Amino acid sequence: MNEQRDPAAIAMYAGPLPTSGEFSGYEQAMPGAANRILSMAEREAEHRRRNENMIVEHSVRKSGRGQIFAFVLALVSLGLVFFSILRSEPLGAIVPAMIAFSSLIAVFAGKKQG
Repeated sequence: MNEQRDPAAIAMYAGPLPTSGEFSGYEQAMPGAANRILSMAEREAEHRRRNENMIVEHSVRKSGRGQIFAFVLALVSLGLVFFSILRSEPLGAIVPAMIAFSSLIAVFAGKKQG
C-alpha cells in the first residue's frame, strides 16, 4: 500500500544537526559539507561546555567570597561586642551582636538558589 505524503506537511526536529536525509543532500550538493557541519556542531558543543564551566567556577568563587566577607564581618562585630562589654557598655554591644549573628547565619545558611 502506497502512502502519500501531504506536500504541505511540515517536519520539525530539534538539535544542532540536520536529519540524515538532509545530511546526504548537503554532501551531494557540496562534497565535504557533512564534515564541515559535524565540525561546526562539535565546536559549538565545546564552546557551550567551556561557557558553562566558567559560569559554575565564577559562581563558586563569588559564593566563597561572600562567605569569607560575612565571616570576617561576624568576627569584627563579635570583637566590638566584647570590647563594649569590657567597657561596661552592654547597650553598645547590641548592634554589633545583631550584625555578628546575622553574618554568621548568612555564612552557615547560605543563599538559596532559586
